[in-house]
Amino acid sequence: MKYPKGSIVKHKSGDITGEVVNTFEQGEKSCGYYIKWDDGSHSYHAEQELNWADANRPMFHPQQ
Repeated sequence: MKYPKGSIVKHKSGDITGEVVNTFEQGEKSCGYYIKWDDGSHSYHAEQELNWADANRPMFHPQQ
């Protein structure tokens, strides 16, 4: 799992960021993530659709 629960990530298609709320293993080499986006929406994404919000330093939600 690349992004643990509480990680701050962004979608590859844009600048929106969000928090990893839950993770789901999809076999031995892949994970899926349920994300709460900054705009209040939620959605599920495969690992390859996401990046760290800050490529220089992985960030975690302050409550973690």
